[in-house]
Amino acid sequence: MRGQQSLFDNYIEKPVKKTTRKGRSSDMIALRDECLLHRYYYHIKLQGKRYDIAIQELSSEFWIKNSNIIYRLQYNSERLEQIMKLEQPDLKQLKVLYPWLAW
Repeated sequence: MRGQQSLFDNYIEKPVKKTTRKGRSSDMIALRDECLLHRYYYHIKLQGKRYDIAIQELSSEFWIKNSNIIYRLQYNSERLEQIMKLEQPDLKQLKVLYPWLAW
């Protein structure tokens, strides 16, 4: 009978293939964001730069668009507030945390 296969295909469940997630690891993104927050603190508090200049420099350092940097700062606002108000690391502590960056 014509169309018989398509008529009953909707009622038979086909097994769903599980796909493995490819791309960016959430652990690596969290580590990058932590470094980004400390670097933002460095530019704003220790260097005394304006917000727009700090965002522009972070964009060139991390190869991320300005809008994504602003989004990541807002997304991690609680952690950023903790760094800016409670921890307030000095230059020596930042050099120990991230020795590969030019502080």
